[in-house]
Amino acid sequence: MKLPDFELELPDSLEAAAAALAEAPGAGLVAGGTDQLCNWKFRIRVPERVVSLARVPELRRREGRILGAGLRLAELERDPEVRERWPALAEALGRVATPLVRESATLGGNLCLDTRCFHLQQTREWREAAGSCLKAEGPACRVLPKPGDRCVATYSGDLAPVLLVLGARLHLARAAAGGGLLRRVVELADFHGGDGIQRFRDLQPGEILEAVEIAEDAEAWTAAYEKLALRRAFDFPEGGVAAAVKWEHGRVRDLRLATTAYDTVPRLHPRPVLQHRGSRLEDERIEAIARDLEAEVQPLRNTFLPPAYRKRMARVLARRALRRLRPAAGAGPV
Repeated sequence: MKLPDFELELPDSLEAAAAALAEAPGAGLVAGGTDQLCNWKFRIRVPERVVSLARVPELRRREGRILGAGLRLAELERDPEVRERWPALAEALGRVATPLVRESATLGGNLCLDTRCFHLQQTREWREAAGSCLKAEGPACRVLPKPGDRCVATYSGDLAPVLLVLGARLHLARAAAGGGLLRRVVELADFHGGDGIQRFRDLQPGEILEAVEIAEDAEAWTAAYEKLALRRAFDFPEGGVAAAVKWEHGRVRDLRLATTAYDTVPRLHPRPVLQHRGSRLEDERIEAIARDLEAEVQPLRNTFLPPAYRKRMARVLARRALRRLRPAAGAGPV
């Protein structure tokens, strides 16, 4: 399947990329292109102009806790420092798609992944024959029981839940009116919002994700990621749960849970963990936390697996992740 025609720009600096986006509101942005190019081949929201970030060196910087958004997933997965300091992130990196895809896909691209839906990720001919959907050519969402103007396509990035429980922040940049760049920093927990079309990412017009900053205390947390997918390799998650614990004298000093592929955005879930700080994370507590998380997630019929099964699996994924964290309880105070 061929890509549609569009005008391509290849800026060689972050300032030039931001200026190109400012000059062409509505232009598309591509980094690794492993998902975006597939969508464009399916004629999903194809722009007339595309700005590539492949040649922007600022997006590939690696300075301590700062990870450039243009770094390839494979190089981060292999990075000895990432594997030592944030093993759960390295684990999640290794669960994304296939080794070949990870050689091209980028950190920023995975975090800014477009929302997905069974009714959307089809050829244009299939969509038109079936009635299409709100995010493509149709007038309403085909997932909701009643027609409406709200899109419920699902966010399915693997890295967001792990970075959420590690307290990551994002560095964003856009062109300034008189030249140069305007920069801001936003918590990852505040970056995603809205529905499957409107403002599901907190990106201002012309803004580029420049880097991910891992929290200073991230190494004090023990984290794990569990994923539900049709196949262990290649497929996007049908559900994903990340859990992180900060231990103190063998007890839970703090606890975080985050999910992906259950909603239009990845989410932190503070309510299921509120009652369990100070515990030793016994089996019954793990089961209570997992049960509360299952009650919170409300998947819809917009992926291949049935919503009821995906909902039940949220408990299983949470239980698996939390049980994997317990060996670290004996490490002593942090």
